[in-house]
Amino acid sequence: MEQLIVQIAAATNTATLYPAKHPRVLQSIDHILSTLGSVLQERHDDSITFLVLGDELVVDQEVVRKSTLSQRQFVELLKQRGIERLTLAAGLDVEEAQQLISALATGETLESTPHVVLGKVQVNLDQEHDDEAPRELKSDLLEPVRDAFAKFRIDKNLPLGPMEQLVWGFIDSLSKTTQSILPLSRLKEHDEYTFVHSVNVSMLVLAQARSFGIQGTMLHAFGMAGLLHDIGKLMVPLSVLTKPGKLEGQEWAQMQSHTVQGAWYLAEMEGALPLSIAVAYEHHLRYDGQPNYPVLKISRVPNLASRMTSIGDAYDAMSTVRPYQQPLMRSAAFEILKKRAETFYDPLLVANFVRIVGLGAPSDPTPSERL
Repeated sequence: MEQLIVQIAAATNTATLYPAKHPRVLQSIDHILSTLGSVLQERHDDSITFLVLGDELVVDQEVVRKSTLSQRQFVELLKQRGIERLTLAAGLDVEEAQQLISALATGETLESTPHVVLGKVQVNLDQEHDDEAPRELKSDLLEPVRDAFAKFRIDKNLPLGPMEQLVWGFIDSLSKTTQSILPLSRLKEHDEYTFVHSVNVSMLVLAQARSFGIQGTMLHAFGMAGLLHDIGKLMVPLSVLTKPGKLEGQEWAQMQSHTVQGAWYLAEMEGALPLSIAVAYEHHLRYDGQPNYPVLKISRVPNLASRMTSIGDAYDAMSTVRPYQQPLMRSAAFEILKKRAETFYDPLLVANFVRIVGLGAPSDPTPSERL
């Protein structure tokens, strides 16, 4: 049964990355049908029903322990699509399975079929706020961190207290809005790009981590790591950071050094979390272990928070006006992330990111609206 959950989550991820008729998608559908048949035979039953109760998944009155990312993702995926009960019955065919997986992957309207039965749709708990604008972060949380980033080049001081409070504010805001990501584009100014980029990446990392059921102090640690991932860039000369042309030679080496410099700074700082240090160092490492920067003697897969940060980092960078590029539309940024899945980025996390950021998101703004 747990293997069936993994197969559905994997198939949904694959369908998010590839067209419906792609061999990998078709193969993942075959795996679901084969596993479902084995599960029903083992249980001596003609159907299996998944019931979502809060954050718990119940199968035939048995609570499923969400011990893997795939299992936690399965619960969040059903919740995102407003599904309380999903029944899969014997006789499920390829076409029905494809419709189910496509709807889970893209957010299309999901309807019951002879062998896929949907139960009661979950009521929107935030309904009373539907006509209101998303909650804004209070300026008394943002301003101290903005000032700290602005003054860092002068005093090399990084007050962790205000940053920790800001991340708790992010978590509170994300839990009280029907939107996956609060819009922060109105904060963007060319002279504070690193600050705003770090704020956005922290929000994107938090949204990813929450979608896998990560909560509490661990969720806060992920958000802090996202907020501090580029702190080393505040040690890179402004002339390099804002150069409109391509960086080469010594300038490119200075830019690459921000990962090591940021990690060293945090490592020597009292109160900095080990996860923040690791993410500052690892967020430009490739998922497939091929060389990037920093250069490692022995290649390794970056930790989960680093892999989430690298995706949020790339997405926000592609979506933002910068001295050397115009922003991409959301759909174009998604396509680049998909093409780099399995090489630069974790494919499971890319598929999940495309779903949660695209879920209920407004249409792509024009470049002028991003300023």
